[in-house]
Amino acid sequence: MQNILVPVDFSPVSRNAAIYAAELAKQFNAKLVLFHAYMLPTPVSEVPYVMVTADEMQKENEALIKKEADQLHDTYKIEVEWLVQIGIASDEIKQLAKDKNSDIIVMGMKGAGGLDKIIGSTTTNVIRKVKVPVLVIPDKATYQPIQHITYAYDLNDPSGPALFQPLLDLAASYQSRFSLLHVQSPSEAKENSGAGKTALEAIFNGRQVTWVTTEDSSVTRGISEYLLQHPAELLAMIAHRHNFFERVFSKSHTTAMAYETSIPLLILHDKE
Repeated sequence: MQNILVPVDFSPVSRNAAIYAAELAKQFNAKLVLFHAYMLPTPVSEVPYVMVTADEMQKENEALIKKEADQLHDTYKIEVEWLVQIGIASDEIKQLAKDKNSDIIVMGMKGAGGLDKIIGSTTTNVIRKVKVPVLVIPDKATYQPIQHITYAYDLNDPSGPALFQPLLDLAASYQSRFSLLHVQSPSEAKENSGAGKTALEAIFNGRQVTWVTTEDSSVTRGISEYLLQHPAELLAMIAHRHNFFERVFSKSHTTAMAYETSIPLLILHDKE
């Protein structure tokens, strides 16, 4: 891991994520790139007000992000670059991740209330648009060395080695142990509970791995109950079409979210 991209909006949630990213950068001797995107305000009424110019907003945001970058550099002794651009945040982040050859994007999230609520609109759009791993940091999560990683997998998850490399790199740096968790519905055939494990066994060969299969009609509830009994510093999932990650974040599940995450969530991307 050499380049870590951190979108910021100068909120406490954003600063918390930046601090977590700085700890990662120090661990990996990586470069931190702070980025802020902004839009010009649009009048919403006929009441006259003083229009702020793009130049004024640019300078104000540059002063704020430079202050944050300097603080992180001084505290963690890491290389920190910063950039401010006008534009739609998710689009600018997608392009910048490509331009900067980012290895991971670290973003904050506010509040608990289920996996469907941990992702704000900007973060949701970033996750859907980019092919770079996204690490989502809850607002109340503080940095801890990653000793235990729970990877919640679906039987249809892809299993190319390159897909898992960011996760394996994290584990190698921290000497983490893994729980590979599959939550199956009661309707799933019992004989299929071990399907799809062969490729994962090859990928995680030589690692400290515990295989776990639980049964629950709600994927999120199954994850929640497992993590309550087996705390971890990181939850990992794969975002790709038709897997349980998509089902978790679908509108049909928004009223049934039982898992209120308090740990960072690493989202890996199927690039195909």
